Amino acid sequence: MTGSATTYRGFVDESTAMRSASHQEYLIGAALLPVDQIDEVREQLTPLLLPGQIKLHWTDEQPARRRQIVDKICALGSINIVITHLDEPRRKTERFRRKCLEELYHEMVSMEIFDLTLEARTGPQDRNDVAHLVALRSQGIDPRMRIDHCRGGDEPLLWIPDIVLGAINAAHVGEARHLEALSESLIIHRRTADSLLLASASERP
Repeated sequence: MTGSATTYRGFVDESTAMRSASHQEYLIGAALLPVDQIDEVREQLTPLLLPGQIKLHWTDEQPARRRQIVDKICALGSINIVITHLDEPRRKTERFRRKCLEELYHEMVSMEIFDLTLEARTGPQDRNDVAHLVALRSQGIDPRMRIDHCRGGDEPLLWIPDIVLGAINAAHVGEARHLEALSESLIIHRRTADSLLLASASERP
């Protein structure tokens, strides 16, 4: 996207899942959308909510609904990036998160995308995200990189990475059709360089 006159913004969500008895994967997904299409995409996503739903969340949806939602996201034309970290299981995954976010920020800078909205977690966790980015700036990351946080129920565009990450997790347990449908939009899907390796070469879709 470097050199393009179109300005993009990223919308970021996270997930974590066990890949084996001794391996846990932390995933960060970013949906990239042209700024001038953001309002239109929000309007197309909102009608997917069922009565009483606050936001779309992969784990809450039935199989038929998942397919409907995936088809809609495919039609929206978002560009998706996923960075993951595979490690030994941990109850606290903030270190995994920082590793994934750091790689994501560098990818964004290379694409000249400097504005990211992350799904809000707790107040202290959100402040840790900000402190992490400040530390990376002191280490030389482009100072134009900015993040803010928003609740998933308040920002429909955060539902896109949630669904993409859900499709990846589903593929790991044998349901690959959703990820296959999204594959053309997934321009980056890789693990961090210091991720552990699983014994089987076929463990990843």
